Amino acid sequence: MSTLKNTLLLLLLFIFQFGYAQKGDYLLSHYTLDVEGLDNLNFELKVNNDGQLCIANRSGVLLYEGNNWDFESTPSAALSVDFDSLGVMYVGCAGDFGRFGFEAGQYKFISLNPNKSDESLYFKTVVKDTSVFFISESDVIRYHTNQKKSYLTYLEDPDEYFTNLFEVDDQIMVQTNKKIYRYHDDSLLSDYDWKLPENAEFLFFDKHPTRKQYVAGTTDNKVYIYRNKKFYECKMSKFLIKEESFVNNGVWVDKDHFALSTLEDGIILYSNRNSKIVDVINHDNGLPDNEIYTIGRDHEGGLWISHEFGLSRLEIGVPFRSFTNYHGLEGNLKDIFWFGGHLYVSTSKGVFFLEKKQNYKNTVYYVPVKGSAAQKPTSTSTKKTKKGMSLFGKKKGPTSGKSSTQTRSVKYVRKVKKDLINSGYEFTKIEGIEAKCEKFIRYQKKLLVASANGLYEIKKEYDKKAKEYVHEAELVVHEPIRFTFIENHEGRLVIANHYNEIKLYTHEDEIWVEEDQIDFHGELVLSALHQHNGITWFATPSHLYRYDSLSSTYHDFREYKYHNQFIDEVRIAAIDNQLYLINSIGYFYLDGAKDKIFEDTTLMKRIGRPIKHLQEHGGKVWVNNGENWYQINRNKSVIKREIFGLFPDMSLITNYRDNIWLINDSRELLKYYPSQDDSLIWSNHMYFREAKSNKGDVNINIHGPMAFEHDENSFYFELARPDYRGLLQVEYQHKLSGQVDKWSEWTTNNQINLNYLPPNNYTLDIRSRDHFGQIQELESVKFVINPPYWQTLWFYGLQILFMTGLVVGSVIMNRKAQQKYVIVTEGLTILTIVMVIEFLQTVAGGTLGIESTPVVDFGIDVVIALCVFPLEQTLKKLMKVSKQGPGLNGKAFFDLFKSSKPATATVKS
Repeated sequence: MSTLKNTLLLLLLFIFQFGYAQKGDYLLSHYTLDVEGLDNLNFELKVNNDGQLCIANRSGVLLYEGNNWDFESTPSAALSVDFDSLGVMYVGCAGDFGRFGFEAGQYKFISLNPNKSDESLYFKTVVKDTSVFFISESDVIRYHTNQKKSYLTYLEDPDEYFTNLFEVDDQIMVQTNKKIYRYHDDSLLSDYDWKLPENAEFLFFDKHPTRKQYVAGTTDNKVYIYRNKKFYECKMSKFLIKEESFVNNGVWVDKDHFALSTLEDGIILYSNRNSKIVDVINHDNGLPDNEIYTIGRDHEGGLWISHEFGLSRLEIGVPFRSFTNYHGLEGNLKDIFWFGGHLYVSTSKGVFFLEKKQNYKNTVYYVPVKGSAAQKPTSTSTKKTKKGMSLFGKKKGPTSGKSSTQTRSVKYVRKVKKDLINSGYEFTKIEGIEAKCEKFIRYQKKLLVASANGLYEIKKEYDKKAKEYVHEAELVVHEPIRFTFIENHEGRLVIANHYNEIKLYTHEDEIWVEEDQIDFHGELVLSALHQHNGITWFATPSHLYRYDSLSSTYHDFREYKYHNQFIDEVRIAAIDNQLYLINSIGYFYLDGAKDKIFEDTTLMKRIGRPIKHLQEHGGKVWVNNGENWYQINRNKSVIKREIFGLFPDMSLITNYRDNIWLINDSRELLKYYPSQDDSLIWSNHMYFREAKSNKGDVNINIHGPMAFEHDENSFYFELARPDYRGLLQVEYQHKLSGQVDKWSEWTTNNQINLNYLPPNNYTLDIRSRDHFGQIQELESVKFVINPPYWQTLWFYGLQILFMTGLVVGSVIMNRKAQQKYVIVTEGLTILTIVMVIEFLQTVAGGTLGIESTPVVDFGIDVVIALCVFPLEQTLKKLMKVSKQGPGLNGKAFFDLFKSSKPATATVKS
């Protein structure tokens, strides 16, 4: 049975590869968990409302937004996860279930399970409106988010247990090992009107992104489309049944495709519109492992795949396909070329070509000698059957070694035939090249490739013995080549070697012969451009040279000076009937009238500095300004190619029959399909990745302004916006009303630090801007920092009452003071005056609110003290006089309000 399965699988793969292999593979990205101590055993993948990936892992919950991994611990293995409309995360665990929230100033898992000795596995969590459902084999628990209460539903039949729970058509459906129920008011009902498939036990239901229909899979390897209470079986069910592909999950990837994960065959991608399997993504085309733990989709149209070696993300919505996964390709990729119906790739380990290969196996069979009539002997078969089973039924009992029918001895002829196993495309290395190869050149009907060892000619000849074509390479010029090209008129080969020499070769009697050499006096020649009119341009680090004729005897060459102090690689191109030089400094053109090189500031303003620049085989230039790729056409029109921002590290790009091919980071060979939609889906939202104060985590989702005490006055906010393609290049901006009522500058820094804020009412506004000009704003964060108690009105009132009492007490004691209470009254008076002055200084300092250095603060205190000095003198006078008669200072209280007149002298006679 196993052999039959393999044969059928290979046959289907052969049919599939024959029709689709040359189209390339979908893009796959691979991720490793960047959290110490965690493994890759994941149970569920989901994306929250903001687009953040959340993973139920056996150690807790993992969160990822394209740049950073976060980990939130749970009391046991996290088995399932879901979110409510406010973004609150609910998790089903081993022996527990709960949510993540704030408790005692910390964001953590909060258990909702009152049973502390629970050992159930809550393998499914579903949020619907204000109810959260947690299901295990024995119980269905509904938690009401508003009532903060849990409701338990269980089965009365001891032989029945729960197997799954789904939300379908806005209803909760509960599946057991015996039947399916509709959940309503904490009861299990059988009143649904579905037309169920026979003996169906469902593994998954997943809702279509836009339409009211679902993809559903069953344990008998059948897949259905459910809509309007009916199930329609998909054609792929036959494939799954034949291959015994153990499906464990399925999700919609986009509006036309859904994906199935299997335990041994990887991912099966199915087109619901065309009713056919589009691709099988497994180890052969880039997936690290064929055993899939779980899958989930994100808001950007990506399919996340969990396996033993981490996570992979499949992208089917971008118009690029990869050719790197075809077997045989080795080394760092350098150049690509099409010749004689083959795709050739030069690498650091030689040259490879893509060819279709058919794999056969030899099958031995016997033919009886003509004229003999006998029973045919049993053929030797390599088929294997399952243990305890024959190929077509149950295993038969033992038989005797003797045949029941006697036959006469006959002769047989042994023959061998070839049976096709599979067919596919592979890269084959061309023998004869053991060097780092660079650029391909076509000379007449010959294919040449330049290498560090010299120039090789690639030949394709028919081998009569093997009855097939054989590719071989022959070294035809032994030179350490830097670059090379073919001269148009003379047909000579021009080679610039690593010894800074320019040599010219002619082709005579199938041999390349050195004919001439141009002396640049040891100057490094970086690049060259040979035009159809016979003019050749050479660029060195400091000059551009024009040669109307390539000859050592030609001395009328012209030279032009330009800027290239960093000896950057130079692209020479004919743009808008002018000669352009492009390097990392800028864009330069040769003004024929002035016979001088000038910088093109218009291109600099339109594109920006050419940080990276590439040139197609046909001469067209591509420039990357650090954010985007731009294509500069021959008429000087500029096209912004945003989709190519997926590959900021492109090392080569070229065009063949209106198809763009590229090499990304010298490792990946890709083909661009312009007929597909270049628009990308962006539906992720900015959110607070972290919010903290100097005293702990901050819950910014509470209603109304948040209130903090005066000593909790420093805050840290970290922002994020999920970007799994790396194209958004998000910038952030914030404004803090109550401190500085203006927006900050745009910055890629996603962290906001607010330190030592004084007591006040604040409103924090934050917005983001991506590379495509989309601006998102978060809901304003309003918070209050309360003043300390000694700066509140009620405390000021108490101080005033207390000091008024001191003043009154001091006045009374001064009025009635005797000689023995002089020290007490004087001390009380001084204390009162000091407290009044300190109070006034505190109020004045708090009102002015001046922030400065300690020296300046001291000067301000001195100024305040001098300002209140007259008041201090008045208080002294007020408090040291008595109401009537001589007081301690010899004046009565009302004497303060009398005018001072000199005493009249009395003369006694």
